[in-house]
Amino acid sequence: MKLLTPKGETIPEIFFSQVERLRARVALRVRRDGRYCDITWGEFGAAVASFSRGLAALGVKPGETVAMISNNRPEFAYTDLGILSAGGITVAIYTSSTPRDIAYIINHSEARWLVVDNEEHWEKIRPLLPDLPKLEKIILMDMPYGFSAANIMSFAAVSALGERLDEPARLAWEADRRSIQPEDTLAIIYTSGTTGPPKGVMTAHRNVLFVCERAFEVYSEMTGEEVYISYLPLAHSLERIGGQFLPIYLGAEIGYAQRLETVGEDIKEIRPTVVLGVPRFFEKIYNRIMAGVEAAPERRRRIFYWALGVGRRYFPLRVAKQWPNPWLFLQYLVARILVFNRLRNSLGGRVRVLVSGGAPLNKKIAEFFYDLGLVILEGYGATETTAPATVNRLESLCFGTVGVAIPGVEIKLADDGEILIKGGNVFKGYFKDPITTGQVLVDGWYHSGDIGRFDALGRLIITDRKKDLIITAAGKNIAPQNIENFFKTNNYINEMVVVGDRRKYLTALFTLNAETVKEYAMKNQITYSNGEALARHPKILELIGGVVAEKNRDMASYEQIKKFVILPREFSIEAGELTPTMKIKRKFISDKYRELIDTMYDKEFSS
Repeated sequence: MKLLTPKGETIPEIFFSQVERLRARVALRVRRDGRYCDITWGEFGAAVASFSRGLAALGVKPGETVAMISNNRPEFAYTDLGILSAGGITVAIYTSSTPRDIAYIINHSEARWLVVDNEEHWEKIRPLLPDLPKLEKIILMDMPYGFSAANIMSFAAVSALGERLDEPARLAWEADRRSIQPEDTLAIIYTSGTTGPPKGVMTAHRNVLFVCERAFEVYSEMTGEEVYISYLPLAHSLERIGGQFLPIYLGAEIGYAQRLETVGEDIKEIRPTVVLGVPRFFEKIYNRIMAGVEAAPERRRRIFYWALGVGRRYFPLRVAKQWPNPWLFLQYLVARILVFNRLRNSLGGRVRVLVSGGAPLNKKIAEFFYDLGLVILEGYGATETTAPATVNRLESLCFGTVGVAIPGVEIKLADDGEILIKGGNVFKGYFKDPITTGQVLVDGWYHSGDIGRFDALGRLIITDRKKDLIITAAGKNIAPQNIENFFKTNNYINEMVVVGDRRKYLTALFTLNAETVKEYAMKNQITYSNGEALARHPKILELIGGVVAEKNRDMASYEQIKKFVILPREFSIEAGELTPTMKIKRKFISDKYRELIDTMYDKEFSS
């Protein structure tokens, strides 16, 4: 089936043209009362229009901001598209954001309206109300029975208000919707900076449509019959662009996971053909598979590794559209029955495209999935580039790189190796911050803050963040992220922070994978009273010491970890160690654990 690209220069134009064209087809799927239910494009369009008109009736004017805090669900899309259709600007806030960040974003964005999905998040907002002087009205998607409070309305009440609009008011809403321009701001997306308060990235309608149009050029096999699973936070540009706006542009279907913890269960019912993920998602699948393999009997382990070897020879030929010899094909058929089908079925059985973004994907993980017949197309970009700037292509696949620039985007390297990006995907600027905007946008080039290089075929390789580079006391430049990703392929390690700037050697802080380490403890009859005691147990220290020794053998001497400390708990957003997108706050962690870090160095070398 050939994809019919929609007509329109703004997201509301695109959306309502798809509603007219696909009215009876399924647009969204959501689990209700224990089973997945279908929502057609016609129902989708009606819900958006009603809520949007209700917002207009409440006084939302074109160009005004409306904030929202919500998990992934159809009402997120209704709200987002409803705000945009009223000419407004959506400010989506992570549900995992700290109260301080929530208050900052609402105040900084000057939002007078806030949409909240449930009582749990309302309870998070309520103590902040005295510090939100400009906030006038809160809209609750799930209004508790009998709940009543000043300046709070239910989502249903706003939609009902939109349904009751008289003809002149409807025409005024329609006129506002049609007056939206491609250059108008669609969203202010607050980036979870690892230092300082979040920055508001102003993204235009034209930015989003530029990316959607290029997606088809990059992967021309899209037909509009794709099925997506939505589980990554929709406040993140990767999920918002790739998991919401792109499916709308394609006329595809979106299935909502109940929550992050149930993705493994939900994916089998949604049966997506496209899965977007961050590296941690793929790492967890890898670790779960490998833990199962290592716990299996010897015969099953041998079958698994044999199948991996078959896949390593077979799948590159199929990607290159070449036929394998009969013996290899026969081996593949056996491996498919014994191993490959089980993995595919765990992802719903229909996955055609896996996409990784948000952070560098470990090459070993990508190769592992490829050997099992699942290609992960890794891309690179930022909130400031409306998600993608580069992506790997099937025809020129090279793991360890993030591919080449998407059509219409230019990429070059500054003298110090910083990646510079120019194109229709580059954002308008930071909201109310012209100074920082001027620092990162120079002559149309976005200065990413990432360090990279090109391979011989022009594919981009990300080295590290410019600010994260470690320069040792001996003057060696080291990219900590590469080392951390290498170590995190081990089943027992959850997170790792490499330390060593201006030090004579590298050290590390580890947090453990609670599930696999507890299994190890049980298997080896290790007794412990709590997680802290387990992290300090001599046998666990010996276990991680063995991992460090094994990994060090594959690294240059100056990259090797000389000493390490195991922390008693995982890093968390609440403790300030992770951003809402689960990236480590390197400086915060270094400052927080400075005394512990200093114990791993001789005093005269401490910074």
